[in-house]
Amino acid sequence: MEFIDIFNILNTWQFNVIAFLSVVTIYTQNYKTIVDKVKKEAISLVILQLIGGISILALTPFFPLKFSTDIKIYALLFIAIIFYTINDRIHVTTRKNLDVSVSSILGQLSKIFLILYGVLIFKQEIIMSKMFGGLLIFFGIATLLYKKGKFSFNKYVLLAILASFLVATGIVIDVDISTKFNLPIYIMITLVIPALIIFIAERFNTKEVYLEFISSRKKSYLITGISWGLLILFMIRSLQLGESIFIAPLLAVSVFLNVVMAYFVHNERSDFLKKIIVAIIIIIGIYFTVI
Repeated sequence: MEFIDIFNILNTWQFNVIAFLSVVTIYTQNYKTIVDKVKKEAISLVILQLIGGISILALTPFFPLKFSTDIKIYALLFIAIIFYTINDRIHVTTRKNLDVSVSSILGQLSKIFLILYGVLIFKQEIIMSKMFGGLLIFFGIATLLYKKGKFSFNKYVLLAILASFLVATGIVIDVDISTKFNLPIYIMITLVIPALIIFIAERFNTKEVYLEFISSRKKSYLITGISWGLLILFMIRSLQLGESIFIAPLLAVSVFLNVVMAYFVHNERSDFLKKIIVAIIIIIGIYFTVI
């Protein structure tokens, strides 16, 4: 009875939302700690992707073992993975060079790109609440970047915007593909294949990767990598088990949590109140995009 009760709890959107918020905060703060101290951040990315992809396989028995037999699904998944790979590679650089709070907030631009894709590509009906939500997100990010009477841009902000576009593109291509596979195996594919692509493209050798992994950051790598696989799983399960009108804004609370935690963990004190307000505006904006 106790086992059944626990199993039932694990399969609720409430548990998965709370688990996501906890894990994504741990992941984001530790990720910044790691990349701040490395010379080649792409090596760190490969290590984290491999740990995340391999560790999540431990949960394979808890989900139906299924694979798509449609070649089109695999073709779309491969195309989506290319966009995810480029996004991940850009993102590790922006995480190294931007504050955690700024990087987390800029990442929400992907929601605006998803709305634009829906209207421009899929010819979805223009719904005023979605448009208003997108404008709120845009306003919040614009407020964050407006400093001393002008908008403050640098190449890392522009790269973060590009990364948001790329991940939105990957999501559009990848929509519902996860339902065609065993979920942990699907997550493994979307993490390990990008790791291999980056490893080959950047021409690392295995010794470099191994020496970085066994460095003083080994514990952080394990915590962050395992968290990466779990946060994807909890996010997908939350959306599968609950109504998006409730789930999406709750998942967006991660922006607020990471702004607050970065204040204490990384001493990100500048414009703290503004970042808190912007995070709240973005959460409200995401609510309007799904009602």
